[in-house]
Amino acid sequence: MKKTIFITGTSSGIGKATVELFAQQGWNVVATVKNIFIHSNLFKELPNVTVYEMDVTNYEQVNFISRMAIRKFGKIDVVVNNAAYCRMGPTETSTMEQITEQFETNVFGVFAVTKAFIAHFRKNKGGMFINIASSSAQFNYPYIGAYGSSKWAVRGLTESLGIELAPFNIEVKAIYPGTHATKIFTKLDYGISEGDNAFQAYKPYYKNFFSAQAGISEVTAPSNIANEIWNAATENNGKLHLISGGDAKLFAFLKKLLPQRAFQKLQIRSIMQPASKGEISFAKWLMGKNTGKLEVIIDKRLID
Repeated sequence: MKKTIFITGTSSGIGKATVELFAQQGWNVVATVKNIFIHSNLFKELPNVTVYEMDVTNYEQVNFISRMAIRKFGKIDVVVNNAAYCRMGPTETSTMEQITEQFETNVFGVFAVTKAFIAHFRKNKGGMFINIASSSAQFNYPYIGAYGSSKWAVRGLTESLGIELAPFNIEVKAIYPGTHATKIFTKLDYGISEGDNAFQAYKPYYKNFFSAQAGISEVTAPSNIANEIWNAATENNGKLHLISGGDAKLFAFLKKLLPQRAFQKLQIRSIMQPASKGEISFAKWLMGKNTGKLEVIIDKRLID
């Protein structure tokens, strides 16, 4: 019997690459997008892909679409919680509304989609949730306090649910991507305002932090994460937490190797001075050969 996977946030990046990979492998794929009118031709060339409009923060819509998918395919085998966005900027100048909205999508949306399928998996005596977290849930970076914290919450949910649902043969896994060629950094919500001059104090450090990104045009392709999701869904190798990307693996290793204060000082250095040519060259090497264009939109008020 053909298997079915349900994936959120599929209009671009990791979600889109995952839809394409599983469709090519013969799976039925349910792909959700926030606005179907903007992406009316998405996956038209893939007959085994069904696209639904779904906003993960609209809980009634989440429940309705999940029931539609179950009714259409009879059984969902894997659910991938991928939909997310990133807000960036100093925590001091972020509004509580911005922070709340970050958690509504990245955390509460994951809860909503997961809850919509738990009973279905339990009834079928099996299933799998794959949560797309972030390397920032292993070691958070400066200026993405809300985003990284939201991904730490996803990590916590993954670990808790993995235990809760084990008696029902339901697996819960998480993937922690490093820097990848997605559009997440072109949809940034900046925590700054023209009426608040506090962000001026952060400008030199923010500019230093982004000097590395400015020197790197090619980073790991989203297809790498799609392959990780494929392996997580199809291989029974006992791995529940998968770190993906050379940069993510290096920092995870250094965090284990170094004393806590030493690791923090390593990160502080990234905001105290611009990245050197050697550091940029090393970062490029870490990204590997399968790369794509890094698209980053940085608010000019913070770096000019």
